[in-house]
Amino acid sequence: MLAQEAINTAVQLGIVLVIALIVWAIFGRKKAGYFRWIGLIAPTGRSMLWALGLFVLIKAVSGIMFLVPELSQAASADNTVAGQIRQEGWSGEILLVILLVAGIKTALAEEIFFRGLIAKRLIGAAGFWAGNLIHACLFGAIHLLIFVVPGGPEPNMLTVPAFLLIPGFAGFMMAFANERLGNGSIFPGWLIHALGNAMAYPLLAFGL
Repeated sequence: MLAQEAINTAVQLGIVLVIALIVWAIFGRKKAGYFRWIGLIAPTGRSMLWALGLFVLIKAVSGIMFLVPELSQAASADNTVAGQIRQEGWSGEILLVILLVAGIKTALAEEIFFRGLIAKRLIGAAGFWAGNLIHACLFGAIHLLIFVVPGGPEPNMLTVPAFLLIPGFAGFMMAFANERLGNGSIFPGWLIHALGNAMAYPLLAFGL
């Protein structure tokens, strides 16, 4: 599983970087260098400390998924990362898979795409609060795909709002960390995202 996930991670990250490169070449090449345009620049040390504090806040909000059985079951359905990890069972290899998927395949790739590519453009066009809110709604909405892919949980009046609002709130705060605290770097958001995933996957899969 580790070898396959390493390949999947490389492919997914590569696709996101190429998409960002194409968009930058068309719209941003004259405005800033590629890496600055998508936020792949060094953050301030202070912003990374703030990111840890925001991580605690986000986990306090998202902790509802671990306390409400219906939500935790939906978040660990067979088609989810946690569900696939549970099917493999706990092992040293699975620990490496969790770190790889949490830190790079999901967190880094999504931060480049959503915070580096989408949020920055929306904030630039509509202002910080409106642009970030629109981006957060998009980030929350993408998590609703869990209900339409094969093997996904059944949507209902509890799970749909939770899977929209909780990731949306997290996305808003990660963009806040990047743009208002991190000098435009996506690494504060990446730290929050990676830590959150690394904690959530084993908790949802094994109740650790």
